[in-house]
Order: sequence, then structure tokens, then C-alpha cells
Amino acid sequence: MKKRVNPVSIFFRGYLKHGLWSSLSRLLQQARKPAPRLFRQFLITLLITGCNQLPETEGNKIVATPSSPITGPTTLPEPTTLADSMPSEASVRPKRTITPEQLTGYVPNPYMGWQDTQRSHKRFTERVGYKRINWNVLNPAEEAYDWSVIEAFRADMVRQGSLMSFRIRTAHPPPWGEGEALPAWLKEQGAAITEGHSEVDQLRSSEPLYTDCLFLEAHGRFIEALRERYDGDSDLAYLDIGSYGAYGEWDSEQYDEEPDSLDWHARRRIIDMYLGGRGTRPCLEADGQIAQATYTYKGFQQTQLIMPYTPWFADSLVYALTRRSDVGIRHDALGSEKHQQRYREEIGNWVAQRWPHAPIVFEFMTTAYKPDTLRLAQEFAQEMHASFIHENFTGLGDDTLIEEVLVRVGYRLVLQEISYTAELAPGETLLIDMRWQNSGVAPPYYKTYPLVISLTGAGGESRLEQQLQPDIREWLPGQSFPLQTQLPLPSDFPTGKYDLRLAFVDPVTQQPALALAIVGRDEQGRYLIGQVNVLSSSRVTE
Repeated sequence: MKKRVNPVSIFFRGYLKHGLWSSLSRLLQQARKPAPRLFRQFLITLLITGCNQLPETEGNKIVATPSSPITGPTTLPEPTTLADSMPSEASVRPKRTITPEQLTGYVPNPYMGWQDTQRSHKRFTERVGYKRINWNVLNPAEEAYDWSVIEAFRADMVRQGSLMSFRIRTAHPPPWGEGEALPAWLKEQGAAITEGHSEVDQLRSSEPLYTDCLFLEAHGRFIEALRERYDGDSDLAYLDIGSYGAYGEWDSEQYDEEPDSLDWHARRRIIDMYLGGRGTRPCLEADGQIAQATYTYKGFQQTQLIMPYTPWFADSLVYALTRRSDVGIRHDALGSEKHQQRYREEIGNWVAQRWPHAPIVFEFMTTAYKPDTLRLAQEFAQEMHASFIHENFTGLGDDTLIEEVLVRVGYRLVLQEISYTAELAPGETLLIDMRWQNSGVAPPYYKTYPLVISLTGAGGESRLEQQLQPDIREWLPGQSFPLQTQLPLPSDFPTGKYDLRLAFVDPVTQQPALALAIVGRDEQGRYLIGQVNVLSSSRVTE
């Protein structure tokens, strides 16, 4: 008879004499021979336990480790049975993997996208309306404010399911306006007015003298009243930092970049009105004397602020961006290659630093509705990670080509793939594994939205749901974001066929709020993913 080989003996003789790897080598040599049951069992045990229970050696002696002192004879663990290493029931249930079909056109969403010049008959769905408002309309008397224009605008937007945004003007050049937009009472007090410019040849305009002490003091009080009324307003998506230059675009014949010039100080003081700040800066009195004015402004701390940029006039923008890291950037000449090239040269680095944290806003150049300029606009909007584009064509241009510009503007949420347990029993757990992507060019900056996963009945009613809290504000473009969850079914959950649906909901109303760039949206704004069968335990195990 052949002598029976004891694998335990082989292992420990090699272990004590030569160390772990030598003993394993001897076992592997023995494994080439027909292996007895004990030998196989020992190998399985050794592999499963990872040799965790084996003592360490020092030379040819067994030594105890400080963390695991040896208090008795070394023993091998009991062999692991197949049942011990089996995964949970839910992990072996049938799974279904779905790659949702993606949409190709513009997908409107809150805090991003198209902004129309028309209050009705809009080209595309608008989720944030935009308006420019003259100072004299809102401040008809000293210390008296009339917010009715803004409130009417709000009501119009709310009816459309949209938010509002606006800018304050102190100059509205002809032919669209009359020039300076100072309140009559302020002009009666002697506020200085100077010549301005118009975009239309041979038309002159007028502007406030921005270095005028009277103007700066009165406008500071007005912006403070505006802040008290609207800072943190849930219907206000953003506010432009306006008040200087034609249309509030920070382009004026008074613009003087010379450090410590009167205009240099005046522009910084106006920006401080919006951002908040304090200081002492010079201004011009009515008699021509220079006075030192001390001010303190609270500024908008809860509402998103956007600072306009005009090429060749970047000093004001740089000051605003340096003061606060949450200020966005606006440029009102999208599609003009001359302006776009200057934009790259002057503030391209600023935009690269700012867009992951604050929105980039554009308005089309009035002549940019032609196919070649729309192509340039599309490329530039993607390059600069635009979140909003404001219309400026007065009905001109091809809607299909304009929509192509919009497709990737802002955020664009895509469920790339989802796997879930397709069949399970009451009391078991529905496993869900998702992969998301933001295929737009900017994140959703403003707020996050809970993701609700639900099982719905035949009529669409929710029978079981779970709310997840992914922070989609961190979903930068082009990256994939895995998201997993487990939805336990109650032990008395009725058997039957259910639909798996999901939706990003408003954190206040708990109603579906975001549109995804995939098919399958139902009337309630939820997305139908697929069917889940809940069967009796006996049927699931068949």
C-alpha cells in the first residue's frame, strides 16, 4: 500500500523549517498528484482564511505577535462550508441592466438655458426670464420705492413656471431709451449729467456723472433698499451687477482705468454696493471739489450675482472677481469673433477658475444669427462653459441652428446605465446600481435636488419609495458619477408587477423638478426605468 500523505504535516514541517512560502511550494508540488479529500479540504481552508490564523516565525521558532498573543496550542479553523461563502439572496436574484435612450435637443431646466426677449411666443422654453429696469422707474421719490415692475415680472414668470433675473440701468441710450435714467427728484437736487454714447451712429446720449457724490450717495441707498427687498428671494435666480455705463454693461466714455482716478474709485464703490463692503473713496462735489466719502454696504449675500464684462474694459470685472469668489461673469456679444478673441485674451484665465463655482452668462450679438456666426457662438459657449444664453435677434435666425447652440448649455443630466434586481420576494432587498453623467458644460450651481426612487403600481401611484441625497452641484461636465442604493421590501409587501421610476424633486415641494436628457418621462415628471416582479418566496426560489 502507498503511504497516505498528510497535507497538514507537509505544510507545518515546511513552515517551521523554511517559512511560509517554502511550505506552500511543497504543497503545490504535492497538488500535482491525485489529491485526497483531506488534502483538498486543507487547501480550500488555507485559501479562504488567507493564513490569517498562522503564527509568525523568527528563524525556525514560532513567535507570538503583540496584537494576537498565543495562549494555547495553534489550531486550524474549521473548514468553510459553501453556504458560509454564498452571497446574500438579493445579489443572486435576476438582474436587469438598462441603457436609457438619450434625447438630442435642448432640455430646459431651472437656473440655466435660454432667456428670451419676448414675454410671449418664445422660441424655446424659458426657465429663467431676464429683464433690464431703469432706476427712475423703481425710485420715483426720495426714500420711496415702487417695486411693481419687478413684481409684475415675477408674476409673469411664476405663471410660466419660471424664475426671474434682472439688471438695474442708470443709462438707457436711444433709440431704445432716452439716455440717463436718473430719478427726477435727484436731478432736481442737482445730480450731474454728462454726454454718453449710443450704438447707433449720429445719435448722442447722456449718462449720470458716476463720480458725482450726490449720485453715489443716492444710488447706494437705492441698492440697499433693493437688497432688503430681494436678497435671497426664491424667485430671483440671479442679479446682474449693473448701474454703470450704457445699459449697465460697464462700458462708458467716463471709464478711466488709471489707479486712484475718480472713476476708478467710483466703479469700485458701485460694485461694493452689490457685493457689500466698506471704505473711504473720493468723489466729486457739485462745486468741483473732491470730497472723501466713507460708506458701509451690506450687499447681496444670498442671491447669485453676475458681473458684466465688456472687452477692453476688464478692470471692473477683475475687481469684482477678486472681491468675492461666488460672482459669475456675463458677456453681451456672443458670436462676435472679435469680442470673443478679446474675451479669451483678457479674462480666459479668470473664466477657467470661475466656471466650476459660478455661472457664465452670454447674450447674443445682434448680428450673430447667421449660420457661420452661430457656429462660432456654439463653440465659444462650450469653450467658456456657459449656463445661460440671452436672445438678442428680434425674431431673426433659424430656430434649429439656434437650438444647436443651446443643447449643451448649462447642465444636462443623463442616466447612462442602471442595473437593478428584476425579481425578488417580499422582505428582500431591491439592489440598484446607477451611473450618471452631466453631458452639459456646467454644473447645477444653485441648489441640489433629492433623487426619489419609487416602485409604482399599475395606475402610477407610488407604493414604495426612497429618497437619496446626491449633491449634483458637484457633478462637473464629462465625468461619470456612480450611485448605488438598496430598497428593502417590507415582509408584507404585496406581490405583483411594479414599475421602477425615478425623479429629482424640489426639496421644498417634493415634486419632480429636473428634466433628464433621456426618454421615458411620465406626466408627473418621473422617469420610467423598467419593471420589477415581486413574487412569493416559493416562486422566486423555483
